[in-house]
Amino acid sequence: MKITNTFSVAGRCSETGALGVVVTSSSPSVGARCPWAKQGVGAILTQNVTDPRLANIGLTVLEHGLGAQNALQAMKESTPFPEYRQLAIVDAEGNSAVFTGKKALGVHGEFRDHNVASIGNLLSDPSIPEKMGRKFLETEGLPFTERLILAIEKGFQMGGELDQERSIGLLIYKDDSFPYVDLRVDYSDNPLEDLKKLWEIYGPQAEDYRIRAVTPEAAPSYGVLGDQ
Repeated sequence: MKITNTFSVAGRCSETGALGVVVTSSSPSVGARCPWAKQGVGAILTQNVTDPRLANIGLTVLEHGLGAQNALQAMKESTPFPEYRQLAIVDAEGNSAVFTGKKALGVHGEFRDHNVASIGNLLSDPSIPEKMGRKFLETEGLPFTERLILAIEKGFQMGGELDQERSIGLLIYKDDSFPYVDLRVDYSDNPLEDLKKLWEIYGPQAEDYRIRAVTPEAAPSYGVLGDQ
């Protein structure tokens, strides 16, 4: 069985309250399993022999206003295999929590501070999660999406995983019940660069898509044939 590895960042924008997660892995389609968020509730990462079901448990606890640490505890207690899991949470108030089980793969690390939590396993350098988290904090004032991308890029620059990264996912919630950004590269030789290209294309249109959902009478043109 191929062993895959993952590193990631969950964050909150102190200015807007936006919540987001970015994650990369040597396995395919990491964006379908590991990153979770909900507007006004929190952002969660569940990885390392991933059980995506744990994210719903954490988000439910956060919805009741019980905070990141209580959500983390509930996620750990709800699984018979906590020693295999690696979890990170940032709640709507910016409180954070992280957990790495005793059977986490290879070299692993974790970091948390107000508004950020980062984790990784089978890393080339155990300090990668801390450096990613600090990069997120140091870029306060830049657009939230760019801060998450810069944070995960720091992990790539430090050597990332022992195996080559193949997929990446970026998920952001702002003011609505649907994602403001949900971009994924499911398999690539250069997932970070592909994500950057996707954001260059989608970023200038992101607000237009939100407007089309919320106030369609004010929506800008799609700019396609037949769109008058």
